[in-house]
Amino acid sequence: MKLHRTLNPRFGPLLFVPFANVAAGVLIFLLLSNGFLLQPGVAVKVPDSPFLLAPQQDPRVVSITGDPVPAIYFDNRRVNATELGNRLAAIQGHARTLIIKADRRAPVEMLVAVVNAAVTHGFSVVLATAESP
Repeated sequence: MKLHRTLNPRFGPLLFVPFANVAAGVLIFLLLSNGFLLQPGVAVKVPDSPFLLAPQQDPRVVSITGDPVPAIYFDNRRVNATELGNRLAAIQGHARTLIIKADRRAPVEMLVAVVNAAVTHGFSVVLATAESP
């Protein structure tokens, strides 16, 4: 038996298989990727804690600035601790929440004075913090 060599080999069918494989992979990826993107993640039930806050209704915000000139700001006005107490006493309503935003270098004595004034006038106090860089 004598084998004959062909001068023009046909590689067309051999090149079709890798292209079909890549096309099928891309098609499967596109069909399944939406299902993965629409999933919000793993559902986690947070344990009950007395420290979790419910959303606050109409909270008041006090800002305390730090060095070089520490100051207390309430309703976009600079006040001292006694003026803050008078303004908090004048506020009427059932939603009595005070959010305190203090700078990192704010004096602790000033922060304690604001918290004492708020608690004295029946406000619940929330200390707002920011992540450390």
